[in-house]
Amino acid sequence: MERFLTSQRKRPRSPTEPVQPDNPAIHKDPDVHYENREDWDHEEQVPPPTDPLHPQQQDQLAATASCSGTSAAPLHTVIDISQSACDGPRRPMLRKYPTKKYGLQMRSFNSRWYEQYTWLEYSVTMDSLFCFACRHFAHEGRRFHKETAFTHDGFSTWVKAKQSFLTHDVSGGHKYAMDAWSEFKLRKESGSKISTALSEGHSQSVRDNREYMRAAVEALRYIACQTITQRGHREGEASHRGNFIELLDLIGKFDKTVAKTISDNPRNAKYSHHDIQDELIELMANMARDQMSGEVQEAGAFALMVDESTDVSQKEQVSVAVRYIHNDGIQEEFLHFTPADGLDADSLFTTIKQTLSKCNIDHNMCIGQCYDGAAVMSGCTDGVQERLRKEVPQALYVHCHAHRLHLVLVDCVKNVRPAGDFFEVVQMLYHLFSGSVVHNIFHKKQKELEPTEKPVELKKLPDTRWACQYSALWAIQKTLPAIYATLDEVITQSRARRKTEARAVKALIDAHFAVQLTLFEDMFRATKLLSDYIQSPDLQLASATDLVESVITSLSEKRNEKSWNEILDKAQALSIKTGILLLQLRQERRQPQPASHLQGFVVDAPAATRPPLTSSDDIRKHCYYPVIDRLVNEMKRRFSSESCGVLQGASALNPAHESFLEMEHLSPMAQYYGVNTDNLSAELHQVRRLLDRTKQQQGHTVKTTHEFLSLLRPYKDAFIDLHRLVCISVTLPVTPATCERSFSGLRRVKNYMRSNSGDLRNINVALLSINAERARALDEQEIIDAFALNHNNRCIVLL
Repeated sequence: MERFLTSQRKRPRSPTEPVQPDNPAIHKDPDVHYENREDWDHEEQVPPPTDPLHPQQQDQLAATASCSGTSAAPLHTVIDISQSACDGPRRPMLRKYPTKKYGLQMRSFNSRWYEQYTWLEYSVTMDSLFCFACRHFAHEGRRFHKETAFTHDGFSTWVKAKQSFLTHDVSGGHKYAMDAWSEFKLRKESGSKISTALSEGHSQSVRDNREYMRAAVEALRYIACQTITQRGHREGEASHRGNFIELLDLIGKFDKTVAKTISDNPRNAKYSHHDIQDELIELMANMARDQMSGEVQEAGAFALMVDESTDVSQKEQVSVAVRYIHNDGIQEEFLHFTPADGLDADSLFTTIKQTLSKCNIDHNMCIGQCYDGAAVMSGCTDGVQERLRKEVPQALYVHCHAHRLHLVLVDCVKNVRPAGDFFEVVQMLYHLFSGSVVHNIFHKKQKELEPTEKPVELKKLPDTRWACQYSALWAIQKTLPAIYATLDEVITQSRARRKTEARAVKALIDAHFAVQLTLFEDMFRATKLLSDYIQSPDLQLASATDLVESVITSLSEKRNEKSWNEILDKAQALSIKTGILLLQLRQERRQPQPASHLQGFVVDAPAATRPPLTSSDDIRKHCYYPVIDRLVNEMKRRFSSESCGVLQGASALNPAHESFLEMEHLSPMAQYYGVNTDNLSAELHQVRRLLDRTKQQQGHTVKTTHEFLSLLRPYKDAFIDLHRLVCISVTLPVTPATCERSFSGLRRVKNYMRSNSGDLRNINVALLSINAERARALDEQEIIDAFALNHNNRCIVLL
């Protein structure tokens, strides 16, 4: 994250190169307190710490690691250190670690200790150190003294760190654990599998057991990705055994090994219990999260997206997603659902930080955050976004563009009275036609009038997605003749209430309704295209800004007589097709008279009256022009980038924008992210020449920010500051639509039939179903290895 903050020019390090712990320029930060700086002047250098690969070992070592991993240090409350031997040491690199006062000096953890002692792992939540080797590889049967400070309680006495590390490093129990861990890594580096290291006598049994576990893993993966029911009501009964048991039996019909295990093994050796199912699903979900965490750390920066919703059990679920650059493309990945302890800013902020820590993502790497406009999230004094910016100043807040568009349309409908009246009629129409009797007549009329067309259903007007109103208007416009014919038939029925409602609705569907329907369908079509486009995961902030400007221009161009006449012609054609009387010419109206009780008084302003819509001219004056003016003005106000210099800088990095590479627009963004403006100015001069040479030699003009980023990548060491700003511009989010899509996945997983299932299981299944492509790519052999190392008291041998 340092490359996004520092104003110093560090060459030739790549701006996307992750921070390495052996970089003295980083770790000798004046903000970090060291115990003794002279202690680091050693002739012998220890290699920098790396996350160990998935370990594999022989029988005794596997049993030892599995046993110690569950009984030696079951730190269930610590979620940011290794939970098993296969996780490897958790060694987060923070810009500043918490300090403690000893006498007159402030001491803290020093990341250079990672280099001296490869067995160290650090817990951010506890601000304590642990010994990875002793926690997972200590031998219970030997009389070694186990130091609980390094295995269970955590070591945080920084003033005694040097002596304590040396004492622990030479202890007998620690040396044995280190030897066992080394054997793990040697077997992985040699490329040998665990099963091949076993004796020939039971290697076949291990292969058969692993083949059976492979079938169980594939069955659970299929169930999770397809979001189907996993277990039955009573799995012991022949008719209610659930999809998992049935899938295993189905696989057994084609695999003799699986069939033999199911039929011959005792009940406690089939690994079909619901606890085992949940454990395997959790392993797969954690592997997917580890992959995403590694990609975020490789990118060096990410944008945070958070949203909240209520599930079917009325529990508030907080969805957390991240956006980052990976393999020259934009990735938006859902991370985790977390039940909210509270809906205040402090509780939500704590939940977000804990979720990122659990996923092994440092929140200090955040360069942007995107939420909806709720005050608890977007509040500029005490909202979640402001709390995050106090800890991470470069985390720019971006108001969700889809929510902005929603507010624009709501404001238009509320402030233009004819528009509000029109949508009330649309809502009445939907409620009447949602009844079974009227609905059946409506379908019959559609088939009579349009026998070759598929029947269209009327859509309900959503309360939270006004950009989706276009679908409801399109359905009414498409089926207006069938709607009119349906109302005529319902009026002739004997049911008094239904007949009265149909007569009232039919009286409201006249030529003025047809004109307003055509008008709003045309207006909302442009906003629907904008709404669909800004919810794309690949969309960049600069492109969204350009699209908003084009929609504003398109709406402004409709404010003329020619466009109005085109809408009027379409409305009249629709009226003729439906059988509605056409609009009459403007009639002279009686002048409004003052109320009788106000006679004798001076009336400064006329009483509020609803503008009459008796002709097309009235609709044009009181509805058409006011709607266009309101939409354009609100979009300019809510989507203006002039109030934020960083957004102006993002637009200036878009080759299609008129301010492309202008220093005046890039300067605020450069200062916000700590980029040296003098160096940036020099790079802009050189990159213009690069663009001209590329155009002359290749005949290709860079058109998008992503193409510009691809052009800079081979020269990122030369254009280090400009490349950094382009990466930030591409990473900044537009909408938290990924979080909203995750709620759709949660509704498929946690429905009314599964509302009482556990939170942890639902969260893991939802992750696998939402990230189905990543889940299907997981190696089943690695899943089985991790399960064998984590699961104690094995009834079947897997190692």
